Amino acid sequence: MDHIHEQDLSEWDLRSKLFGATLRSVLFKGLPDVVNEHLHHWHEKLVLGWVEEKEDLRILDVGCGYGRLSIPIIKRFPEVDITGLDISENYIRLYHENTHRPAFVGAIENIPAELGTFDYILCVTVLMYLCNEKLSKAISNLLFHLRPNGKLILIEPHASGIPFQTGFGIGTWLRNRIRQDPIYTRGRTFRTKEIVGLFNNTAGKIISECRLPMTSLFFLPMALIGKYSPKGVAREMFRIIFLLDSLLGRVKLPSIYVAYLVTRNGIKA
Repeated sequence: MDHIHEQDLSEWDLRSKLFGATLRSVLFKGLPDVVNEHLHHWHEKLVLGWVEEKEDLRILDVGCGYGRLSIPIIKRFPEVDITGLDISENYIRLYHENTHRPAFVGAIENIPAELGTFDYILCVTVLMYLCNEKLSKAISNLLFHLRPNGKLILIEPHASGIPFQTGFGIGTWLRNRIRQDPIYTRGRTFRTKEIVGLFNNTAGKIISECRLPMTSLFFLPMALIGKYSPKGVAREMFRIIFLLDSLLGRVKLPSIYVAYLVTRNGIKA
């Protein structure tokens, strides 16, 4: 475990113990629950839409947390052979409790070879916590663990959505001056050319891309609605935004997240 930064490990352990098996534990810890639900449903819909049923289906959930994405996969495919991987021992414990499936403590750039290969690998908001020196190694490692027709499902924050997420910087400025966050799980955003460049330098090929444009545009209003409106009212309003995102998700508009479906080079989708 010496390859895992001690500060990263301690921060994620603290976060897992403070928030447990809740969406604040792995998504936006400062957002109202109903907004995190909305974001989680988008992640879940994408993952379930991209995972196809097949015999002996094997999936690796990298940065598995408490199992928020493994749980709906298991419900959809009860016989799936799914394994979790996370740097936090406490998340691994929570994953076992919630999924009753195997999970291991480890880092994305050092996935044990003995885990074998998989039909799908989930990597959702994980690369954002890696330094530049580890990114290429992590991508190569993920692709190495794909079966010949396997696919990598990658979802990461996108730089184009930051202005809407932060109110063009005003929200960040106010937050930094009003309160000090006791937990700092550092992260970053990516531009599309950075993600494409990572796969140009490895054996990967992006075959599909999806965005969250309407949620991004209304991100701050949604946070206020989620905080001050009844959950039922907020969910009804967010349902309309979710529908619009579904219609516009393939259009290259600003987005707080971008999802990529990736295969190994030379493999047809």
